[in-house]
Amino acid sequence: MKRLFWANLVGAVILPLILPAETSCANEIEIPFAPEDARFVLPTPGGVHAVGVRSFYWVDNTRSKTGLPEDGGSREISATVWYPAITKPNQKPALYSPEIEKILAAVDSVPENRKQFIMAHEPLLNVASRSVPGAHPAPTENGWPVIFFSPGGDVSHYSQTVLAEIMASQGFVFIAMAHPYSSLDVAPESGFSMSLDWDLDNEDQQIADKNDNRLAQILAEDAAFIFDQMRAIAMTGHPLASAMDLNRAGIAGHSRGGKTVGRACSTNEAFRACVVIDNIGPARERITGIDQPFLTLRSDWDENRVAELHNYLSRTGSVAHDVLLLNSNHFSCSDLPLFIPELQVEAGRAGREHQYLRQNNRRLF
Repeated sequence: MKRLFWANLVGAVILPLILPAETSCANEIEIPFAPEDARFVLPTPGGVHAVGVRSFYWVDNTRSKTGLPEDGGSREISATVWYPAITKPNQKPALYSPEIEKILAAVDSVPENRKQFIMAHEPLLNVASRSVPGAHPAPTENGWPVIFFSPGGDVSHYSQTVLAEIMASQGFVFIAMAHPYSSLDVAPESGFSMSLDWDLDNEDQQIADKNDNRLAQILAEDAAFIFDQMRAIAMTGHPLASAMDLNRAGIAGHSRGGKTVGRACSTNEAFRACVVIDNIGPARERITGIDQPFLTLRSDWDENRVAELHNYLSRTGSVAHDVLLLNSNHFSCSDLPLFIPELQVEAGRAGREHQYLRQNNRRLF
């Protein structure tokens, strides 16, 4: 129920805020079906639409594999798309995360202090989703609004599949982006990668802010690149071409993905509305603010961090919402508590909203 609340809240706020407004060929990744004896099946999305899913990857030859100019190689970027679909009875659902086996297989290649983290993903093996690979998109006159989603650090872009399926069932196209060397990623050619140490917690605040801005720029460039690739798909005869209305595109992100959102919105008008889950924003945008409508969903923070958030939101050029959800934690918006008991929150107090709004230079509490 908690995950449904998060998803419904995103949909209820972002839809009215999204306003109507070089690329390479997409390489589609085959998504395997879940086994009939899946150990776990994700919750039913609950919307009026069935859900389809497709995955893509591209090679960005203009940037290095890590995004840092001093590194070599080319940057491999992938994304998974959930969308309203037409399905037939008894069609098999997709495997929850096709990457889990490869992630677990990489355990011997990671530092000793990260092995336990990798093995904690073992419960995600042989899980069935609720979406159908390659299903035909549901008909729509002008295309469905689009949400681009940026995951947290060292988290797979499949870790918000429940949210993605709920949003797709309610009439959104949900595009989860992988960020090599930031998220937990398995690229088709270069294979497994974990996050680099971006030194975001350096004791020297100037160095920490510089690193924060550097990473935010890399992640935002990923988002811009994927947006351009989806726009290229929309101009072709691909089945998803008519499903997406990229003039109604917003961007959301969880944790480190909040840095993606802040920088992407400040540098790219194509993203018409912004949602950050349990984070604030990059160092630069905390000073400059952004112009698009902005929503923060968060767990219960200490007073200093709340004050920092409200200072950030006060610089927003449009309406800004701060929504506090009680009885939640940092991972409540993700799928991980379904599989990892240590990440669950004990049932207790019901959620309530606290809103911080800034509009026409007036603050409303």
